[in-house]
Amino acid sequence: MPRRLKILCLLLASVQLAGCSDPPPGVLAGTERLPVVDIHLHTGRWEMMPPRFQQRLAERLPRGFKWLMGPFANWMLSGGAILSQMDAAGISKAGVFALYSPHTTGLAPNEFVAELVATNPQRLHGFASIRVDQWNLDGPQQLAALEKALTQFDNMIGIKLAHAHQQIRFDDERIYPVYELAGRLGKPVYLHTATSPNPGTRTEPPYTDPYYLEEAIRRYPDTIFILGHAGWDSYRKKLTYVDHCIDLAQRYPNVYLEPGALGARRAAEVLPDFLQRIKAAGIADRVIYGSDGPQFPGYVKRHLEAFAGGMQAAGFTTEEMRLILSGNFLRVFGMPPLEL
Repeated sequence: MPRRLKILCLLLASVQLAGCSDPPPGVLAGTERLPVVDIHLHTGRWEMMPPRFQQRLAERLPRGFKWLMGPFANWMLSGGAILSQMDAAGISKAGVFALYSPHTTGLAPNEFVAELVATNPQRLHGFASIRVDQWNLDGPQQLAALEKALTQFDNMIGIKLAHAHQQIRFDDERIYPVYELAGRLGKPVYLHTATSPNPGTRTEPPYTDPYYLEEAIRRYPDTIFILGHAGWDSYRKKLTYVDHCIDLAQRYPNVYLEPGALGARRAAEVLPDFLQRIKAAGIADRVIYGSDGPQFPGYVKRHLEAFAGGMQAAGFTTEEMRLILSGNFLRVFGMPPLEL
């Protein structure tokens, strides 16, 4: 066996062994264990990522081991590895996102996601996406492809958009037919808000500030808008647009927030402030938990532990935690309660 392949096999085996003893499902709140759904997980393939994003990922590895990043990323983003991270964190269900951001983070086509979630449809649920980089040329065809993905693939429960990554403004009315389609089919839309540290991502307010989305929210009351990252400005490590997200959720019944990456180490200093703002606003019934995983081994578990611990420290009640960790997701997507 080639030396590099031996190193890779040993690395993957050690990661698997590290997570072989899984905890009981759910999060302990007082004396009760609460079920957890993570709406925000990614999949994909190394070869479908653009070079600058590959370079950013490879920077996580020491010199001499960067060649490992490709096969390691493919393993980390596989269905088996995703389920392993969920098991290690005690998570019952998860959303897995399709991706069409060819110039920033790459591609995870709808067909690819549909095939992955079909391996465990009781636990994995797909979010379809749409390519917009040549919208003026092929917009109608792309919209038709999205509708086909939502209606013909089993277990596609929503739509994923990332305006900053896809380099299209929140207030660009050319994309409004996507929101009309979502409302007509009853498929909630998850939208990345605020910035991202990934190369090529837009950082200007029309691409990041959810207030630029307000006209669409108002115009399509039957469409549920889930504001991803809840305005967490990851590029600047600030809660730049969090209050805008909270305001929209308070004024519009079709708006929810998702705190993906706010339980990560990058956000450790601002997580208490974020949770205090959510608690003070009284919108626990409008927050849907997500992590933005899998990232790296152990990330999904660490994110959940930090976020759940932060909620307890901020004084969230058991019922508020139940809503955020699973109840709101199950209600929005029309699923029955989870039993542990």
